[in-house]
Amino acid sequence: MNIFWTALMLGALIFIHESGHYMMAKALGVRVEVFSLGFGPRLAGFFRGGTDYRVSLLPLGGYVKMLGESPDETLAGSRQEFMSRTKLERFLVLVMGALLNIVVAVVLVTGLYMQGGITEPLFERQPAVIGTLDPNGAAAAAGLMLRDEVVEVGGLPVPTWHDMKLQIVLNPEKTLDFKVRRDGQLVTVPVTIRATSRERMGIVGIGPWTRMAVAKVEEGSAAAAAGLQSGDVIVSVNGQEFFGGDGYEAFIALLEASAGKPLEFVTEREGSRIAGTVTPVEKDGKGVVGVSLGLPMSIRRLPLSGALPASLEYNWKQAGLLFVTLKKLITGDLSPRTLSGPLEIGALTGEAVRVGWAPFFQFMALVSLQLGVINLLPIPVLDGGHIFILLIEGIMRRDLSMKIKERVLQFGFIMLLLLMGGVIFLDIDKMGFFKNLLGE
Repeated sequence: MNIFWTALMLGALIFIHESGHYMMAKALGVRVEVFSLGFGPRLAGFFRGGTDYRVSLLPLGGYVKMLGESPDETLAGSRQEFMSRTKLERFLVLVMGALLNIVVAVVLVTGLYMQGGITEPLFERQPAVIGTLDPNGAAAAAGLMLRDEVVEVGGLPVPTWHDMKLQIVLNPEKTLDFKVRRDGQLVTVPVTIRATSRERMGIVGIGPWTRMAVAKVEEGSAAAAAGLQSGDVIVSVNGQEFFGGDGYEAFIALLEASAGKPLEFVTEREGSRIAGTVTPVEKDGKGVVGVSLGLPMSIRRLPLSGALPASLEYNWKQAGLLFVTLKKLITGDLSPRTLSGPLEIGALTGEAVRVGWAPFFQFMALVSLQLGVINLLPIPVLDGGHIFILLIEGIMRRDLSMKIKERVLQFGFIMLLLLMGGVIFLDIDKMGFFKNLLGE
């Protein structure tokens, strides 16, 4: 099923990309010889307007074949030939595929905001106050403390937990100054960020100072009988409030010690506070109420007037994060193990589908955005590489020879194959295949 959903998602996004090239070429009068859904041998189709609209054997994406686009074709100077058009017209055809992918990402996220399909932990948009501290983690070793509010990491302000997390994840095995607010005073604490063993991403061993929420309620349990629901935020029990990791432990201890004793729960649901009584039942000598706990989630549902700007902001930040990640990969500040190849993308796609349609379309939007942005990079073979050659030719005021263009494309193709091979190798390695093979 992972393979099926990944093929469906990538096939749709690649087909949309090629549709952008097709629509712009048709609009400019460039002759499109083939517009194919899928690759490989032709299975079925029809001819119309000089174009072979076909369905091919391998249904992963598609492609567009324009008249006069191959270096080995002899040009007659016709306006129907791609290479006979002006540089501006060729640029428009080349760029439209990536732009359409970016538009799809914006449309998908806009729709998710309008349907309330984007959920995120509430603490992500709150100040970065430390609520849990791994005693064996880098933060504890450096001297960070519970209730410290992190305001800067490495000289950069981090107004929210999300901003701080990005600074940590993107700087593994580096020592950065954490400026924290402690008891009303600003304190600077150098922290040597560690790296996860699998992806080599930064980690320091801290969690947020936040309340708990009901993740799931068991049918027929004491919590269900009292009317607790999934998503309810636990404000207090018998007047006691619970925050962070210590709060979780105190909450569990209170339940276990209260079998048969009514507890006054105050919960928050959709902005309103609800009071009720829950009586834990005894199980294995301990009190339980039949709930699993999680973090309070934020569900954003916006009208079109708010959803579109929110989507643009979301995609802008995701694109910025992509560029930061690429820069750190090039400079060696991030390990290539942070890259996700087709196997890991397949696993993530399958996981998103199993959670629900909203996470699947959110992941699809992210992949579509990255497909669009990466295709605009000046890498030979990709659209951005062709656009870069057009730019060079525009500056030189003459076209490069076909021989040079062929060599550039061949070099780019080899580099792309090596990159894909390396990413797939790392995918397999992260799955533990080689360790299992060697019996480690």
